[in-house]
Amino acid sequence: MEEAPPNFGAELKDAFKPVNAWVTNGISWMTDVEEFYRERSVIEKEYAAKLSQLAKRFFEKKAKKTASLSVGDTPLMTPGSLESASMTTWNSLLTTTEITSQEHDKLATEMVAKCAETLRVLNSRYESFRIQHEKFEKHLTTDRDAQYSELRKTKASYDATCKELEGKRVKVEKAFDHGRPKAQKSYEAQMAEMHNIKNTYLITLNVTNAIKEKYYHGDIPDVLSSLQDLNETRVQAMNTVWKLSCDMESASRIRCSDHMKNLAAEVERNLPHLDSLMFIAHNQPQDGWREPPDFYFEPSPIWHDTDDIVVDDAAKVWLQNKISKSQTGLVSYRTEVEKRRKDVDSMRAKREKVRGSSENAEGRTTAEEMEILRNLLNGQEELAAVDMKRVALEVEVDTVRQACGDIDKNAHSHKFKSASFKIPTSCDLCHEKIWGLSAKGMTCKDCGFNCHANCEMKVPANCPGPLDKSAKKALKDVRQSKAGSISISSDKLSELSTPASNGSSSHGMNRSNTVTSVSTTSTANLDRSATVKSTATTSTAASSTTKAAPTRRVLAPPPTKYIAELPAAEVKPDGPKGKMLYGYTATGDGEISVGEGKEVVIVEPDDGGWTKIRNGLAEGVVPTSYIEQLSASSPSKAASSPISATPDSRRESIIGKKKGPVVAPKRGAKRLVHVQAVYDYKARTDDEFDMAEGDKFVLIAEDDGSGWAEVEKNGVKKMVPANYVEKA
Repeated sequence: MEEAPPNFGAELKDAFKPVNAWVTNGISWMTDVEEFYRERSVIEKEYAAKLSQLAKRFFEKKAKKTASLSVGDTPLMTPGSLESASMTTWNSLLTTTEITSQEHDKLATEMVAKCAETLRVLNSRYESFRIQHEKFEKHLTTDRDAQYSELRKTKASYDATCKELEGKRVKVEKAFDHGRPKAQKSYEAQMAEMHNIKNTYLITLNVTNAIKEKYYHGDIPDVLSSLQDLNETRVQAMNTVWKLSCDMESASRIRCSDHMKNLAAEVERNLPHLDSLMFIAHNQPQDGWREPPDFYFEPSPIWHDTDDIVVDDAAKVWLQNKISKSQTGLVSYRTEVEKRRKDVDSMRAKREKVRGSSENAEGRTTAEEMEILRNLLNGQEELAAVDMKRVALEVEVDTVRQACGDIDKNAHSHKFKSASFKIPTSCDLCHEKIWGLSAKGMTCKDCGFNCHANCEMKVPANCPGPLDKSAKKALKDVRQSKAGSISISSDKLSELSTPASNGSSSHGMNRSNTVTSVSTTSTANLDRSATVKSTATTSTAASSTTKAAPTRRVLAPPPTKYIAELPAAEVKPDGPKGKMLYGYTATGDGEISVGEGKEVVIVEPDDGGWTKIRNGLAEGVVPTSYIEQLSASSPSKAASSPISATPDSRRESIIGKKKGPVVAPKRGAKRLVHVQAVYDYKARTDDEFDMAEGDKFVLIAEDDGSGWAEVEKNGVKKMVPANYVEKA
């Protein structure tokens, strides 16, 4: 029974480095064989030259002695021939020596041309092909490590989200009754975000395991088998060179034919796979190869969770969109994989056919086989890249279906495309504005559904299909009306909420719906006292409850594109006039910089050595000693001033701490940074400031990349567009 040939891919598995090093050594060894034939050629050349010189010298001697040796020094008659039989034999011997020198010269030339040069070309060809294997393996390893890195990043993102969720849960526990609904809403939103990131982590986990299995059981074995083919082809090529050398030696030196035949017999016994068998015997582990263990879900140290896929309503919407995108790409990848696999199988069949037909061929050339092997490796590389994407998408689909079933059975996904909005447009999902002119949003080509790019995966797959312009407009009106009713209902619900009802909603503050550990904080500690001291306090709590969370937009609108001038009703009335005796530069919160001789409007009279004035549209306080009042102040105007109508507590927060004209800050104190509005701006939410050009604020936090800066004015902190202000 014929012994089955060895297979590196099946028996060595993850052993590219030792196999590659072994094949490299074999290719490098060809250089030694090439050097042997070159040096042997030099020796043969030298021997041929010496034989030729020897024959020439003795031919000259023979010419001088032929007559004397044949007929004597003084012959009586001229013979018909001057050579005797002995000289003719001697001439034949010298001629044979000359021919022998020519045979050695010819042998030397053939050794360089047919052996040394052939080995040099093969060495370069095999080394180039081996380097291609090395690049292919590095590419496979890079893709595998990139997937491992993606898994680590997803895990880190999951841990960070869990940590942030824990922080929001703690805020809910510590929140007072009037702030608890807002904290609870933020907590629930973070919970949904955590679920999505967790699902991404679990999906990535399965994808990584699948790619890891494909790497160790498919890609690397194919590369190892190809390296084995390369090495065996190299051995066969060297056998061909050695046989050619033997034939030349036999033809040139008949007397050494027996030795050359023995060498040829030894070459014939050097089967290519015998080296492979010995290498396998010395490189195979004693206890066999062990596959690396699979990756598994690691719960966050902050958020003690399980490895169950989250399947609540919000998560199902996200998963439904996820599986829809995966299935769209899966169809094309499967077709591409099948096509490339057929090409690879065809190349393998050609390789076997060529190797079988030329197994015993004399003077076998490897050019055709090398071309087939090169095409086979290229096909395997392309197949591996496409098949990895197919495996990832199939695992994503299977993971979601195992958790949710045929979640995509009746789904009608939106056909979203990136879109830019030249005017402020509301997201049809979260009803917030979509800002920016660089494709910050998405629009469904069929029904016209608009949303943020971050909201795309959260949109339910309920697209009604292609609609005309009128139908899209009608559907848009319905969505906007629903958004308005939801906003009104939310406001009413916030106004009707009581401390008791707030305390009873603690069931939503669980760390996760898959938590396995018990929270260390008792639910009873979530309640807060609901004592109402006054009607004003109650109204203040209700208004703070209904405030919307500050919106963080990436890009503020252009200065003059959408901001209209303030209506006449919003222009502040003038008060008593004053004149600056000295120029003053603001050094603290609520102050204003004014030049010497500037006429200003007195908004509020002297209070502790400071007077509040208005210079153009900007307001602030300056030392009273810096101002000369030009006319007597009117009580009615003072009463109608927006600042004088402010409660005493707020007024004290603005200028109550100013005790005199000394305005320099204390030595070593932190210097406040002031910013000045360079454009008018009308606030769109309660968390934004109205601004007029020239207004000054104290900078609390610079732009963090969202396009907004946090500032303070009159003791109140709010947001303004970062590109609407500059440092004063």
